[in-house]
Amino acid sequence: MFTCRSCTRRLLNAVADHALASEPTSNTLRQSIISTSAQQTRSYAAATSAVERPKRRDAEDEDLSPALRRDEDKNAKKIEWAVNKHMDYIKDPFHIAQAVQGHLDKDRYEEAKLMTVKASKGKNVTVSWNHLIEYQMRHQRLHGAINLFNEMKKRAQMPNAQTYTIIFKGCAQSDHKKLAVAEASKLYNNMLKSDRIKPNTQHFNCLLQVCARAGDIETMFTIVQSGNDARRAPDNFTFTTILNALRAKVQFDPRRQPKSTSMAGPSAEEQETEQNIKQTIQRAKAIWEEVLAKWRSASIVIDEQLVCAMGRILLMGSHGDNLAVLSLVEQTMGIPKDEGALVKMAREAHLTPPENDMPKGPPRLGLQRTPIVKDTKSGSPKHAQPGNNTLSVVLAALQQTTKTSLIPRYWDVFTRKFLVSPDAKNWHQLIKSLRYGHNSGKVAEYLWIMPKAFKSEPTFRIAMNACLRDNLNKHAFHNASQVFEVMITSLRAPDAHAMRIYLQTAHAVKRPFEDLAKKDPEAAKLAFGKQLVTALENLWEPYRMATKQFAFGGLTPRTPPLSVSSNSPLAAIAPAPAAATTADVAAATTDASVQEKTTREVELQMWKLHSEARGEIAALARKMIAAYDRLIFGDLATADTIAKLKPRRNQINAFVVKYFEDREKYEPKWSFKRMQEEKKKEQDEGLDDEDDLEFLHGSSKKPQVDAW
Repeated sequence: MFTCRSCTRRLLNAVADHALASEPTSNTLRQSIISTSAQQTRSYAAATSAVERPKRRDAEDEDLSPALRRDEDKNAKKIEWAVNKHMDYIKDPFHIAQAVQGHLDKDRYEEAKLMTVKASKGKNVTVSWNHLIEYQMRHQRLHGAINLFNEMKKRAQMPNAQTYTIIFKGCAQSDHKKLAVAEASKLYNNMLKSDRIKPNTQHFNCLLQVCARAGDIETMFTIVQSGNDARRAPDNFTFTTILNALRAKVQFDPRRQPKSTSMAGPSAEEQETEQNIKQTIQRAKAIWEEVLAKWRSASIVIDEQLVCAMGRILLMGSHGDNLAVLSLVEQTMGIPKDEGALVKMAREAHLTPPENDMPKGPPRLGLQRTPIVKDTKSGSPKHAQPGNNTLSVVLAALQQTTKTSLIPRYWDVFTRKFLVSPDAKNWHQLIKSLRYGHNSGKVAEYLWIMPKAFKSEPTFRIAMNACLRDNLNKHAFHNASQVFEVMITSLRAPDAHAMRIYLQTAHAVKRPFEDLAKKDPEAAKLAFGKQLVTALENLWEPYRMATKQFAFGGLTPRTPPLSVSSNSPLAAIAPAPAAATTADVAAATTDASVQEKTTREVELQMWKLHSEARGEIAALARKMIAAYDRLIFGDLATADTIAKLKPRRNQINAFVVKYFEDREKYEPKWSFKRMQEEKKKEQDEGLDDEDDLEFLHGSSKKPQVDAW
């Protein structure tokens, strides 16, 4: 009848208790029944204990000790007493919300929650619950925030529109992206069905941002279909979120492969990537048509973020799509793409006298305030205001379309007409784009006016590479010398890599001497040698500054003496050594070996710490030695000049020899002999003299070199 033995035992006990008390065998019967039931349940109890023992052991491990439990209870009572004292003096929901926020700012979450729960019994403290939910979201506790939201409703505290906004924004910033999309979508659908609170445009945009950050494009477009109500009509932020999500889905796809340069053609993965890019651009263009229609009807306002979101999608496409970026900027911001119109606009902005209300202060590239763009036509939509993001997109489009000659024109329009103050990324992108266009003159010109805070070692490497690529320009070496002068006046320590590119530029620029070489080859060789001498003279002092951080004659760190020298003043006051025993000699030998090992480890650590800097300086030194050898053994300089150059060449050579000796010492896997064999093979093949051979034969072939 009963399947549970415990129930059977309790039933038999109840029967025995209600038996007749006059019967003398009642106690005996009861004991027999109890003993029988105990024997029957012993096997079952043993089986259950074997199953439940691990659980009970885990529970006992999780239980706190009595002392810790008492401290916890004491702390809880203390918090409750403090909250009750606060509640005695705070009655208004506004002040309660302020007190809750104050506790959360001090990370007193338990106290803030207890105060909110106590206040919820007789007051409407929705704002306090919002603070608690926001705190949980800020600390990446998505489940905790949702549980608070449900508890809030159970305590008859109805959420408001701000509650849902906090949850949606927290889901957008959550690290648990899939869970955030699921929870946010569920809440949004419940809001659509609810009659009390309907989602507005802010809720709509926040939910789109949740899907965009998670890369869930399908769910995002499902949510977009619900934006057919006036309360959640799409705005500029809506379309910006959609376009950025489309670009991120393709551009940051982990399966995306870089373009291969093999003759076999693109692989299957590359073809799939290209197809995805084309589909994304077509989809974005269809969305942009809707944006333009709403803009012309004054339903939305186009801002810089929206324009740049569309522009960066076009930058992923073909040459025609990149050209469309300039048309996009002209259409939405009124900046023409014609060179003549650009020059006219920049000249008008430059010649316009400053207004009387211009703020006074130190000049910053001649830019003082943001202009107010006025519409020339009364019925035309207002143009977007360009900024740093637009300037970056335009520079990238000009670089990819090889229209680098328009870069200075656009730069003047942005900085003079629209008073855009370029940031560090704009300046670096400007130098990169000019390098791509082989415009070393403009690179040197812009480096002089670039703010010092934006100048770094990579900046000058890019600038020197621009001069190296522009080696067909007769003034390329002069421009490189200007870049070098800016570098030594801007950086605390000159960059060895940039100095090496500067010396390569001095070797590569031979166009100024080609006409002279046809008339007088010897004079042309001396003129070219003079250019090399000028480069070496400019490099000498910065090279010495770069090598001062290491020990003289090499790169091994100087270590302090481990014992007192006999000539030291400390030796006079030192006690005389006692007679050494066999144990003392053994101990001294052991101490010496330990000291030697410690010194070796310190030197090895110092070598690894500065290995990259040593390598750059050594590479520069080898290039300088090669230049000295060409001057000395190639008859490219006079006898007086050669006599001055030989001591410097020998000093640099000693530095290089010591460097390779130390490298062979601290890097056992590196072989100096193998490096010498490879270098000799290159010299036998004539690879090092390729530029000089082209110059002597009058060839104007441009070497494809890029040190960056």
